[in-house]
Formats: sequence, structure tokens, C-alpha cells
Amino acid sequence: MNIVDALQVSLVPIVILSAAALISLSIQQRYGRVIDRIRIFHEKLLADKKWERLIQEQLEILIRRGKLLRNAMFFLMPCILFALLTIVFLSVEILYGSMSMAVMLFFSLSLASLFISVIFATIEMFISYNAVLREDERIRKI
Repeated sequence: MNIVDALQVSLVPIVILSAAALISLSIQQRYGRVIDRIRIFHEKLLADKKWERLIQEQLEILIRRGKLLRNAMFFLMPCILFALLTIVFLSVEILYGSMSMAVMLFFSLSLASLFISVIFATIEMFISYNAVLREDERIRKI
């Protein structure tokens, strides 16, 4: 395998690594906002019991969203690890050979982990929108 072929083959795991890092930044931002919102609701709950029922309902949704985002981040980290291992074993394969099974295994694990992470993030996205709709519906009734 010449150097051009080696570079072409190594681009795919590098792109996956970059994509996972960008998705990780996005999910971390969303996770941070959910955690901050939970803390704000806790403060409001302690200060004023007037909205307790509405706040409790929103807290349940936020905690569920937080768990989904945590799970998404949990599966993104192995994705990044497996992408890095794919690159390492791909380098060994290019230089010495006989590592193609390890390369395929780590590449497959990286993709599977990324897929699961994106599923969790997508579910959270739908839940967050539904939560806003429910909150809006309740506020309009008041």
C-alpha cells in the first residue's frame, strides 16, 4: 500500500473522530443547560411553593432529559476511543500488516457507539420540545 492509499484509508476514522467531537460539544452544551435549569427550578421551588406542581412536572422532564444526555455522552466517549484505536491499528496494519481484523472491530465499535449516542440525543431532542409545549399549554391556562 502506498502513502496515498494509506492517507485515504485513514481519513474515515479521522472524520468520525471529528464528528464525534463536534457532537460531544453540542451534547455537553445541552447537558449543561439542563443541569442549570434543574438548579434554577430547585431554587424557585424553595423560594415559592405557588408553582410547585408545575415545577415538579418540569423537574421530572429535565431529569429524564439529563439522563438521556448523560447516556449520549457516555456512548460518545467509547466512540472517540475506538476511533483512535482504529487509527492506531490502521497505522500498524499499513506498516506491518496482519491487523485488519482489529481495525474492522474497532471501526465497527466506533460506529455502533456513535449510532447509540445519536439515538439518545435524538430522543432527548423530542422530549425537550414536548416539554416546552406542555409548559406553554399550562401557562396559557393560568
